[in-house]
Amino acid sequence: EALAILKWKASLQSQNHSVLLSWNISNNPDTKTSPCAWFGIHCNHADSVTKINLTGYGVKGMLHSFPFSSLPNLAELDLSTNELYGIIPPQISQLSKLTYLDLSSNQFAGQIPPEIGHLIHLQTLHLGENQLNGSIPQEIGQLKFVTDLALYSNKLNGSIPASLGKLSRLVSLILFDNSLSGSIPPELGNLRNLVEVYLDTNRLTGPIPSTFGNLRKLSVLNMFNNSLSGSIPSDLYHNNLSGLIPTSFGDLRHLTLAHLYGNQLSGPIPEEIGNLNSLVDLQLSDNQLNGSIPTSLGSLSNLGILHLRDNQLSGSIPNEIGNLTKLTMLELDHNNLTGNLPQGICRGGSLENFTAANNQLTGPIPDGLKNCTSLKRLRLERNQLGGNISEDLGVYPNLNFIDLSDNEFYGEVSSNWGLCKSLESLSVARNNLSGIIPAEIGNSRQIQRLNLSSNHLVGVILKEISKLTSLLYLDLNGNQLSGSVPLELGLMSKILYLDLSANQLSNSIPETIGNLSMSFYLNLSINQFSQRIPIHVGKLTRLIQLDLSHNMLSGEIPVEFQSLQSLEALNLSHNNLSDEIPTSLEKLRGLYTVDISYNELQGPISNCQAFLNASVQELGGNKGLCGNARGLPPCTPFSKKGHNNNKTFLVVMFSILSVSCLLISSIALLFAFKKRKKDADEGRQSNASDEIFFSFSPFNGRKLFEEIIRATKDFDAQYCFGKGGYGNVYKAELSSGDVVAVKKFHLLHTSEMADQRQFLNEVMALVETRHRTIEVLWFLLLCRSFLFSR
Repeated sequence: EALAILKWKASLQSQNHSVLLSWNISNNPDTKTSPCAWFGIHCNHADSVTKINLTGYGVKGMLHSFPFSSLPNLAELDLSTNELYGIIPPQISQLSKLTYLDLSSNQFAGQIPPEIGHLIHLQTLHLGENQLNGSIPQEIGQLKFVTDLALYSNKLNGSIPASLGKLSRLVSLILFDNSLSGSIPPELGNLRNLVEVYLDTNRLTGPIPSTFGNLRKLSVLNMFNNSLSGSIPSDLYHNNLSGLIPTSFGDLRHLTLAHLYGNQLSGPIPEEIGNLNSLVDLQLSDNQLNGSIPTSLGSLSNLGILHLRDNQLSGSIPNEIGNLTKLTMLELDHNNLTGNLPQGICRGGSLENFTAANNQLTGPIPDGLKNCTSLKRLRLERNQLGGNISEDLGVYPNLNFIDLSDNEFYGEVSSNWGLCKSLESLSVARNNLSGIIPAEIGNSRQIQRLNLSSNHLVGVILKEISKLTSLLYLDLNGNQLSGSVPLELGLMSKILYLDLSANQLSNSIPETIGNLSMSFYLNLSINQFSQRIPIHVGKLTRLIQLDLSHNMLSGEIPVEFQSLQSLEALNLSHNNLSDEIPTSLEKLRGLYTVDISYNELQGPISNCQAFLNASVQELGGNKGLCGNARGLPPCTPFSKKGHNNNKTFLVVMFSILSVSCLLISSIALLFAFKKRKKDADEGRQSNASDEIFFSFSPFNGRKLFEEIIRATKDFDAQYCFGKGGYGNVYKAELSSGDVVAVKKFHLLHTSEMADQRQFLNEVMALVETRHRTIEVLWFLLLCRSFLFSR
């Protein structure tokens, strides 16, 4: 036996492993070699090897040289949690006295050899966590003494052999995390000694065999993550099970865990479920169960977890729930429950998680819950609960989450919440709370979410709130808060979501707002903020939504907004913003919606797609916007550009029109003088088309402009016949039949038009239209005078 074992050692890649150093032959020829003193090897009184245990020692190699035929008395072989690989040799059947075989947590591949069925004395067979494939051999059904069969976490496929139903002594069957398919053989219902069955995470289909009702000793039954259908016995979450929970379910007296959540079970919860006295964990959530919660649940004295959420349960929560003194988790949310919360809901003092949100519960918080100091998580939002919140809630030193939103609570925000050092989320939105925000709230340094919105809170936002340096979400909208936003708000650098809208906050928006660089949502709308928008808002490069509407903000839209590359929604409406929209906003490629209505903005809108797609309502109520958006007039060379207001524009236009009248009068006198020298008959034969086009009275600039736009199809390239340094020349045939040359100037600054000689040369070069040189020249000089006046 020793020589045979050493032969296997020689084949191992880890033969020099420290645990195998004792495996050697004595150099003294007079000393008998015995493996019984070697590490991991045990012998009987005859010095024959009966047990080899090398579990977890990093042995690396194969079994092809293992001495199966040389160890006739080997009863236990444990090579688990090593680095063995290759196949399991069929010669393993030669270990005829083997009762314990554990080859789990290695890298064995190939199929399970059918010859393993010859190990008729085997009681434990563990082959889990390898890479075995193929089907489970029918021959395993010959192991009539086996009590523990574990083939989990391999690549086994095919169906579960019906021959497993012959393993009458089987206590534990673990086949999870394979690719087993087909239906569950009803023969498994014959294994009356089964205590635990793990068939989850496979590809099993069909119904749960009704014979499973015979498994009276069953404690754990896991069949989740399959495609099972039909009726059920126990732990079968996330399948497609439908129908009623059978009353016979109550006969599984030894059941400790029942997970049936995530199915399509319907009908009432049977009263017989109260017979499961051993039950510790009952989860029936996310089904279609209806009716009332059975009072018999109060008999489950060992129950620690009860999940009934996401069903259609109705009626009141039975007072008998108070009898569950070991209860740590109770989830009843998203049902149709009515009435009051039971008084004894935390009688055992161990309740940690209680959720009853999204029901129709009424009445106050019971005293039992007020004094439940074990609470860590409380969710009662979206009910009709009432009472004085500052009196009905106690001090919860372990509390980390509380949501009482959308109820009818009144009173003040309790300073006791500042004592909850573990508090991470507090929400009492949409109630009737009044008073101020207590400074003590700043002591909850771990809080990440604070929602006090839609109440009647007054006073100022205290600078103590800046102590909440872990805060990610702050919503104070819809209150009556007043005064300035504290500069210290900028210290909350981790904040992602900030909503201070619909209050009475005033003065300027603090520049420290730019320190909230992680924010993706900022809403300061419907307040009384004044002065300019701080340029520091441009630092909030992660903003997706920015709303500063309905304030009294003035000045320009900061050009720094061009840095808000993540921005999708921008609302600056109903303020006193003036001047032009910065052209740099064209860089906001992600901007999807924009509202700049009811300001003092003027000039062309941005070419950003959001502006071009904006509705009339989103751009209306301004002074002089133009552009390609709906409802706006097109921009022209006379459109407002620069930094003057409309008053300046009107004064300039009035001056220009006055000068033009004088010039036109002068031109008229000049031509009258010329005509005296002409023959009277020639004067009478003058064609109407020879009249001075620009000297008719009164001068109608709008009509002329519209005529030119029509004739050139809005300066289409097909009518362009010349280009100069200051613009392009277009041919226009007017309705009178006259053909004129029209120069459209580039938009230049005054400094760029300093060379008047070049300007006049271009003017003279384009004038070729029927003796109109003087008229066109004066008109163009008049236009240039207007450009310079701006």
